[in-house]
Amino acid sequence: MLQLSAHTPSRRRQAFVRLLLGAILAVALFVRLYRLTWDRGFLFHPDERQIMFVTAQLSFPWPPDPALLLSPESPWNPGFFAYGSLPLYLLRIAASLAALVQPAMAGPRSFYAIGRVFSALADVGTVALVYALGRTLYDEAVGLLGATLVALTVLHVQLSHFYAVDTMLAFFVMLILYLAVRAMQRPSTRRWIGVGAALGAALATKISAAPLVVPLGLACLGAAVQRREDDSPSSALPRAAQDLAIVGGVALATFLLLQPYALIDASQFVGDVLKESWMARGIIDMPYTRQYVGTQPYLYLLSQTVVWSMGIPLGVIGVAGALAAIGQAIRYAIRRRWAQLGIVAIPLAWFLVYFGITGSFHAKFLRYMLPVIPLLCLWGAALLLAMIRSARVWRVLGLAISVVVLAASGLYVAAYLNVYRSTHPWMQATEWICNEIPARQVLMIEHWDNPLPMPQGRDELDCWLRYRYVIFGAYYADDTEKLEDLLHGLQVSDYIVISSHRLYNSIPRLPERYPLTTRYYELLMAEELGFELVYFAQVYPELANVRLVHETFRDPDLPMPRLLAEEGRRPTDLVLGRADESYSVYDHPMPLIFRKTEPLSEAQLLARFGGVAEALPEPDAP
Repeated sequence: MLQLSAHTPSRRRQAFVRLLLGAILAVALFVRLYRLTWDRGFLFHPDERQIMFVTAQLSFPWPPDPALLLSPESPWNPGFFAYGSLPLYLLRIAASLAALVQPAMAGPRSFYAIGRVFSALADVGTVALVYALGRTLYDEAVGLLGATLVALTVLHVQLSHFYAVDTMLAFFVMLILYLAVRAMQRPSTRRWIGVGAALGAALATKISAAPLVVPLGLACLGAAVQRREDDSPSSALPRAAQDLAIVGGVALATFLLLQPYALIDASQFVGDVLKESWMARGIIDMPYTRQYVGTQPYLYLLSQTVVWSMGIPLGVIGVAGALAAIGQAIRYAIRRRWAQLGIVAIPLAWFLVYFGITGSFHAKFLRYMLPVIPLLCLWGAALLLAMIRSARVWRVLGLAISVVVLAASGLYVAAYLNVYRSTHPWMQATEWICNEIPARQVLMIEHWDNPLPMPQGRDELDCWLRYRYVIFGAYYADDTEKLEDLLHGLQVSDYIVISSHRLYNSIPRLPERYPLTTRYYELLMAEELGFELVYFAQVYPELANVRLVHETFRDPDLPMPRLLAEEGRRPTDLVLGRADESYSVYDHPMPLIFRKTEPLSEAQLLARFGGVAEALPEPDAP
């Protein structure tokens, strides 16, 4: 890392910084826009797909009808508040404008690309804001290194290839933290108004931005303290409350402007927000969150972030940097250095409050960490440069670690781009089915996963209507009725098609709840149900024939089918253990297709299930 010298002529120094920052932003933009239409518009991410469908239904009545617009029945009302309305309106307006030039852009199968461009641009904006915040809190070198690390963070690159709301939320979070630090340093009503407007936009993107009130409260308090001669936090409370009221008032007005139906259709808004909250906390039992049963609060999300979202070198230095930032804040507090404490406490408060809430959730999707990963990168950069600027031993160590972190992060991103360079595994599997399985064969597929062949397939992927289907309700309660359905499916089906590890890697974690289904997956993967694996499709982050492999047959332990064991692993593979389901099922799942090779009678099948089948309760039995 090149340390900028204070003796460098100002203009040359500024030009050099601008050049470096421009290069960082260019790299960030390239990897985020790389193969942006990688899935040909099939929209495999369920959140992105929902956003597209809801956005497609939006229409602004013209000429404007105030009575209609101000009613819940308005066509401008999304009627969907799991996410904020700002991303929906932004996409709808942009798609409508694009359709004036290219009419095909009016539909969700086309305007999804516009959304992904917005997602990528928002994330590049986050990179720029990390530089700005780092320069403000530390210096230009920390800002540049922190921006580089965010530019090379895989989770940011991955989520930029979808139009959900995660990258926009991260952008607004970093914008608010930067504006809050600046407002604390040089407070003014205009600055607090800007902070409030940004907060309102963040809330209209996703309501989970609400904990930002904590660091903003600290920012208002810190600004008020600097105005007091006695330097006492308690004496500054009235002025802090006044500034916070300005922020809150502007935020509320902005929020209602950008998401008016939160008020107009309040019952739907409150219901959707509560449902999402209950899902995250495990209060309501959803199939797609059962994968988290038994996972440790905080530790699971943190470890998954370190290994998969950031990569181990960057993740470790990011966590170490966060601990160093906490230590610095504690030292400032002990020495009663309130001004310095206030500055570092603003981003630190957001991290601690947000991670304190999110890490305790039952649902621990990796994207939940996106609003704090930029801070981990920034603190990691600050720690590395502090080491480089220290005594000789620490300097050498800091330089060595910096090289490792930058090289590993760059290689990880380069490897991950293989996911978007490759044909999506579901498209590969669909093409194989269309070409290799005769028409009118019976395929057993699973509920709660994307069916294969793809029902929305087009051209060479259009063969959904050729086949007959049996749907296995794997998440339904294990009872005698489910056993009958399963035995029937196994007897009449010619193929079993498993789209991803979503079900077989989560249900066996609950053997007491799902003894039958757990046994089914054990027997199927061991090829003891008369079916043999004949096809699988794999795509992994890969570079120079080295693949980063997430394990789907361990934790819980399942036998690996023979074909996969023989042909699915390479000597050069780096198997890094279990990855969160959300890491792979949207852009690089592994479909498995089993073909019937030995028809088994009901008695033979029951013998294989053994005592598990005999102990099943009747339907609806307590």
